[in-house]
Amino acid sequence: MKNVFIVFLFCLMVFSCGKKEVEKETTESKEQEIEKVVPKLEKIEEPEIQEYVPELIFTVQIAALSKQNNNLYSIEGINTYDENGLTKFRLGDFETYKEARAFRLQILKKYKGAFIQALKNGEPISITEALQN
Repeated sequence: MKNVFIVFLFCLMVFSCGKKEVEKETTESKEQEIEKVVPKLEKIEEPEIQEYVPELIFTVQIAALSKQNNNLYSIEGINTYDENGLTKFRLGDFETYKEARAFRLQILKKYKGAFIQALKNGEPISITEALQN
């Protein structure tokens, strides 16, 4: 009976140890499979978005003042430019002279001295020079 008991314990140890080794192998192989399936994520850089700014634009200037005027700053869509000690107030950014001229005619009753100003790379140029381009 003693021999049977020893054989029983021996079998129990063999089977239990063998099962742990199989579990270890299975766990290791699953980890390796996961590493193969899931790619490592690299930081993806977002492309720079460059805003299109035309080289030549036409705008309508409604005033040029050396002093502050809060009424002009409150106009919707107003753009201000500091040039030669003056703050210049302009409306609209048009790609063609024709568009700027049509807009000027619309606002001429409200802003009597409004005129078209050409800007090349943000700097004022003459209308003649702008129309030659």
